[in-house]
Amino acid sequence: MNITLRQLRAFIAVAELGQFNIAARNLHLTQSAVSILVRDLESEIGVRLFDRHTRMVSLTLVGQEFLPQARKILKDLELAVGDVRDNASLKRGQVTVAAAIVLAATIVPPIIARFLRIYPEISVSIRDMPEEAISPALKRNEVDIAVGTLSEEDPEITATPLLRDKLMLVCREDHRFAKRKSVRWEEMKDESLITLAAANPLRNIVEHNLIRVVPNFRPKYEVRFSTTAISMIAAGMGVAVLPENSSQLASAVRVATIDLIEPDVMRDVSLLQRRQHSLSPAAEHLKAVFVAWAADRTGLSVRD
Repeated sequence: MNITLRQLRAFIAVAELGQFNIAARNLHLTQSAVSILVRDLESEIGVRLFDRHTRMVSLTLVGQEFLPQARKILKDLELAVGDVRDNASLKRGQVTVAAAIVLAATIVPPIIARFLRIYPEISVSIRDMPEEAISPALKRNEVDIAVGTLSEEDPEITATPLLRDKLMLVCREDHRFAKRKSVRWEEMKDESLITLAAANPLRNIVEHNLIRVVPNFRPKYEVRFSTTAISMIAAGMGVAVLPENSSQLASAVRVATIDLIEPDVMRDVSLLQRRQHSLSPAAEHLKAVFVAWAADRTGLSVRD
């Protein structure tokens, strides 16, 4: 079926105004053009929609039944186009952002607050989750963009660098390392180490560096969340290697954060999105705010 919007508009105008010539003036068309549009519509549907009289036309029974449906089609289309235009102009829209637990509690909220000051009509949802859950959530289209760490290249994910975060040793305030300025990785060989889940990118970074200096490394405990590790540390159950900004979550518990050296190890925090997948206008602008924040932080231009 090849029905056009022009045919529907012509049909509705004639039905509402009762005359082809008046409908033509209203549509800024010639009377013959309106007649052709209505005739083509009737031909396409296969029934007569109007009974023609000398001066007036009236809807057939089928035409009376079709009129409200034609109006609804045009109305629905106008609403849909209006929604698209509003989204494009950022008068409305929604963005869902995934973020690793620590990042969701530290750097993400101020950046989103900055975005909402610029675009107050946009709704932003934050989904805090373990690092290992971020890439699957992106691939399932459950989130638009994400903030986290990729431990290895993923052909389906593209990463825009935001910051580099140093890995630190976190221990209880009364631990033997607590007053030290720095600790070497090899000094952790006799410690009860609390690690994140095996699939977590941070776990991969920690293991890679520990195994080089402690070949027989085995974690004592494994947890999914940094906050759980911090609470276990405060309870005297061991130590952990966590990103530097994890210390912002530890103010209420008795733990200390110490430099890990030989080597200094950094992890890259990036804005993640599906490769070859266009973002909505709202998500694209939120991404730009994250990138601008990173550029302000480093004084450098951050590019994909």
